[in-house]
Amino acid sequence: MTKNRLQLVIALAVGLLLVAGGALLGVQPQLAQAAANHSQQRDIEALNRTYQEELNRLAGRATELDEMKAGLATLQSSVPSTADTAAFYKEIDEVALASGVTVANITTSNAAAYSPPQTPTTETSPSSSPSPSASATAEPSAPASPSVPVAPQPVTDGKITGANFSTIAISIDVTGDFAQALAFTKGMQQGTRLFLVDDIASQKDDGVDGETAPSTSWTLSGYIYVLAPAEAAPPTQTAAPANG
Repeated sequence: MTKNRLQLVIALAVGLLLVAGGALLGVQPQLAQAAANHSQQRDIEALNRTYQEELNRLAGRATELDEMKAGLATLQSSVPSTADTAAFYKEIDEVALASGVTVANITTSNAAAYSPPQTPTTETSPSSSPSPSASATAEPSAPASPSVPVAPQPVTDGKITGANFSTIAISIDVTGDFAQALAFTKGMQQGTRLFLVDDIASQKDDGVDGETAPSTSWTLSGYIYVLAPAEAAPPTQTAAPANG
């Protein structure tokens, strides 16, 4: 092989290397970009699947929206955001009319800020003194005393505080027989407004010299509730709406 031909072969080889190198240098960024695009596409598709699953879940919940709104309205009527004693008095009168009792008086106390129940502290019993050493004439031990029942721990929600929840003491005086008073009590406990009855007292009136018929008066004491700042509660009120 002559010198000229050798130089030509070398030149051709160098040219091919330059062409191959240029091709690699130009294609490599494109390949890297394509790989990055594929990776990004997979991430987007995964995110879209997550969004679609959430949309499907929300669409399913949307079918329950009317039911949830109705439940919320019931709860808001049971424990309203204002005292709204006028509506409660109306409910008392309606229940009294249905049960046959006559409302004599209603006393509404000032609202009191809710006080969360305190967890009772368990007192540790004093340590028992060491028993004396047994003797040959040891007396039989006394039977163990029965265990004292333990009260359940109070349960409360941290979001309910004295700043947004208050109680209003209510006392309702009615007259009627036992069955009527029982029906009135049941009606008040199952009414629209939550009314917790914690005491019922009765007093019998034998009449005066036969001029008035004997009657029995009943007093229901309990609480209604307001899910609002305590300072928004109404002042003390006394009312005696007519039954009818």
